[in-house]
Amino acid sequence: MLEDPNKRYQFLFVDDDPAFLTTLTGLLKQISKAHWAFRTATNASQALEHLKAQPVDLVVLDIEMPVMDGIEFLRLLQRTNPGLRVVMLSARLDEGARKTCMELGATLYLEKPSSPDGFQALFAALDALVVAGPAPSGFRGMMQVGLQDVLQMECLGRKSSVLTVSAGNRRGQIFISEGEIVHAECGKLQGEMALYGLLGLSGGEFNQQPYTEPQRRSISGHYEFLLMEAARLRDENNVQTPPPGALGGGADLPGSFGESATATEARGLRIEETLLCSRAGEVLYQSKCESLEQRLELFKNLEEQAVQAAKGTPSGRFHRVSVDIGPSRIVVQIQPSYKLLVRSALPAGSQVLQANHE
Repeated sequence: MLEDPNKRYQFLFVDDDPAFLTTLTGLLKQISKAHWAFRTATNASQALEHLKAQPVDLVVLDIEMPVMDGIEFLRLLQRTNPGLRVVMLSARLDEGARKTCMELGATLYLEKPSSPDGFQALFAALDALVVAGPAPSGFRGMMQVGLQDVLQMECLGRKSSVLTVSAGNRRGQIFISEGEIVHAECGKLQGEMALYGLLGLSGGEFNQQPYTEPQRRSISGHYEFLLMEAARLRDENNVQTPPPGALGGGADLPGSFGESATATEARGLRIEETLLCSRAGEVLYQSKCESLEQRLELFKNLEEQAVQAAKGTPSGRFHRVSVDIGPSRIVVQIQPSYKLLVRSALPAGSQVLQANHE
């Protein structure tokens, strides 16, 4: 029994197959659905125009459509029309697609009808859905949260998922398996450095997808340590910008933490060489590095000298050295999880040697 006998429920059917929409329209006109009002669209653009013109109670969306398929359009609808109920139709039922649709907020995932009986069953399901109204429990809405918060919730819940992160032209993925972060990739970076780079982004978007096993598991640390280390690196990169002619922290690594190469050059710096290695010496990223062997040897020598220099002194652990040589400046960072070398071109100036300790 309808809660409001005078209410007309608005439906929007979206399908790129004109024959399907013609059959649908013909059958709906044959049966008594006085409390139904429906419109049709053959693509996402038309559907959005309908939604702008008049709200609907339910969208019935075909998965297999060209240009923007049903899953991508569902993802868009959840951003532009949060709380809108959407029923997905698929001619080929697939458990993976069903799981993705439900995780993206679909209300139902049903088989696309091809016979009169199939259409009757679909109409009965849709009728029961709109008459019942929205689910009485739970919350829907929009909330701005940090990527680190989302990761922590996934890990605390012992969940498995893949977070696809994008900000501007930066794009990466974080793989979570049973509450542990097992892999991350961003451009050419993989492992912890990719994770820290993604968590260091100041804004962007993320999408949660069903878990798939990565080609390799590059991260083994506990998630709490990883998130704490990411927060520490982000705090270091948010310190006051050094004066012109200074190069500090990971913020001067273009395409990774912090600033872009354009912003760096605006301060009078031009990056000429970059080398990023894991703690074990694995090359994670390099740009214009003419002698890789010499740079790796430099890392080794600096670490050995730092160990010797730290013996018997209260200065703490060495973590960065910078030296000006003519028009160039070389900065080397030695951190527990990575080694970084950046060579930049500077205006002519005096040579300076600095060493920083924690």
